[in-house]
Amino acid sequence: MTAGPALDLAVLADLSSETWLAFLAGRRWFPAGARAVKLVGAAKVGDDAALCLLAAEAERPWTTQVLLRTQLLDGTGPQGHAPERRIEVQGAPIALVEASDAPEVLVALAAALRAGAGFPGQGACWTVRASAGLFEAGAPTGVRLIGGEQSNTAAVLGEAGVFKLFRRIEAGRHPEIEIGRFLTARNFPYAPPLLAELTVDTGEGPAAAGVLHAFLPGRVDGWTYALGQADMTGPAHALGVATRALHEVLTTDDEASGMATRAVVAADRARWVVGLRQTAASALGRLANRYRALPPEVRALAEVAASRSEALLAEAEERLRTAAGVQIRIHGDYHLGQCLYDPAAGKWSILDFEGEPTRPLAERSLRQLPQRDVAGMLRSFAYAGLVGKGGRAWEEATSAAFLAGYDAAAAPGSPLPSAQASPLLRACVIERSFHELAYELDYRPDFAWVPLQSLVALSESLAQPAWPRASQF
Repeated sequence: MTAGPALDLAVLADLSSETWLAFLAGRRWFPAGARAVKLVGAAKVGDDAALCLLAAEAERPWTTQVLLRTQLLDGTGPQGHAPERRIEVQGAPIALVEASDAPEVLVALAAALRAGAGFPGQGACWTVRASAGLFEAGAPTGVRLIGGEQSNTAAVLGEAGVFKLFRRIEAGRHPEIEIGRFLTARNFPYAPPLLAELTVDTGEGPAAAGVLHAFLPGRVDGWTYALGQADMTGPAHALGVATRALHEVLTTDDEASGMATRAVVAADRARWVVGLRQTAASALGRLANRYRALPPEVRALAEVAASRSEALLAEAEERLRTAAGVQIRIHGDYHLGQCLYDPAAGKWSILDFEGEPTRPLAERSLRQLPQRDVAGMLRSFAYAGLVGKGGRAWEEATSAAFLAGYDAAAAPGSPLPSAQASPLLRACVIERSFHELAYELDYRPDFAWVPLQSLVALSESLAQPAWPRASQF
């Protein structure tokens, strides 16, 4: 397979919805259950690649960004880079290849970031905002994908930086950029500096399309590190300290930054209760639809979790209705995979401040209870304990160390609550478990047992029968 002919944007405009669906189906950054797709904007990146915006007809409006290149199917080279979609261009067989399968396509984007250039196109225009002196040592010479298929596509551009291509595109202020600018301006020690931003505009207002952060050598991602540790208590304590430092710096009166702290009021409590119920209803609806496809042992967990769900939700709702204190901007999708650890220095760095990508942009920018981030990390420890075979004892010890570190790092006079003493933490863990269940059923059904087991464990403190009397499905 060799490079294709110069890419004509008209070819992409002529592709059918069925072709796009076949090309994108199954990718974790593409909405599950999408029924139709159409191209709404495109711009060339070099001769044989293009940035594209695709509007998907899904459960709710969704615009996806893809970075494509063309390759000629001439039989002379490997036919890899699957999944690919073959089309005809001027009688020649062509494969469309996505950046998540061929990361070298990102080199052209890196060159544009370095030049401060953008990509004018048809139906959309991409622009670049970069810090002074970006890539002073020269353009990056190598590209390495991080983490494979995720909600976005991230790649290390040599040692120049880490670029993340956003997959879901929405006009408006993006939390990754807002929080990134805020932390960079304050030299926050637990996050890499923001170096450049890629923005796209279709005429409906600018939307974040990508970000470049500084590269941090000598780090390992938190998930991988945790799975290899028989004793994670020391690093977990340090992660608690870093997490509290993040929440403290985000507890600010800086109105101009969009980060100013707010007091919790009745409308917030009502919003959180509605969100809890919607999250649970979505998860339980998916569970009912997929119940018969689950293995017998997972169906047994599903029966118990579903039978006890209302009691769990009633408890969480009661706790949320009593919420008081302050609400702040938070990470919003906090887990071990969003953190890097430097074993030599014993220091953590926190990444990916965009919030949960499946939620609407406006929702991700709302102020929230800091306990939501704490709950996300506790659930991540639960996953690591189960998947890494450390078990419940490992999870409990790691969680206790994390909470102790979080509380120990409280700033004098801080309005933020103690994590260990907060009655809201359990409510946030319950909601997070329902959210995980919906996600796993959509994208990783083999892991649905993990949040189901969590919901069953959370319900054990309630006065419920050990087994439901009748099937919930």
